[in-house]
Amino acid sequence: MKDLKKIINLTCWLVMSFLFFQTTESKAQVIKMSAKDLTNQSTAVLYGKCSKVKSEWSADKSIIYTYVTVVPEEYIKGNLGSEVTIAIPGGQVGDIKYEVSDMPLFNEGEDIVAFIWTNSAGKNLITGGSQGKMKIDKDPKTGKRMVHGSSTDVVTKPEAKGIDKTEKTGKPEKVPLDDFVTKLKGYVKH
Repeated sequence: MKDLKKIINLTCWLVMSFLFFQTTESKAQVIKMSAKDLTNQSTAVLYGKCSKVKSEWSADKSIIYTYVTVVPEEYIKGNLGSEVTIAIPGGQVGDIKYEVSDMPLFNEGEDIVAFIWTNSAGKNLITGGSQGKMKIDKDPKTGKRMVHGSSTDVVTKPEAKGIDKTEKTGKPEKVPLDDFVTKLKGYVKH
């Protein structure tokens, strides 16, 4: 009986410990954006190659930014020059890793579509968090360049109070780059 009480006590303490000391993950709430929304909210939209990815501390050492240099193949909207550096909150410097939820990851040599907005301080940032970066690769069967991304397959439907609701259209999350660029250029004209 004494052993049973010890087991019950230990079980209660373990359960209470899990309840009080559990770690919780916090994620920012990001509004789902369609390709049209991303285009309209961006200063520039381009596709090109990531030529450099480097993380470093901000001047006041309060945050780590990853600076991504992209060489544009084509601008769909705006023009930020022959090279554009995009600041992404988060990254790793030495042993210190600073993670920001819903921020895209970039790799040197990767082909991407990027939706960029320039803030009042002149810093280029990604529009819509991870939605604002889409990877481009070649389809092994057709050889066509394809765009992968969450916003290639969504449409926006207006709801009450000016809030947009995003729904899947059932289209694949992979679309030919030429078709996607044509679609985005159509949004720029309107």
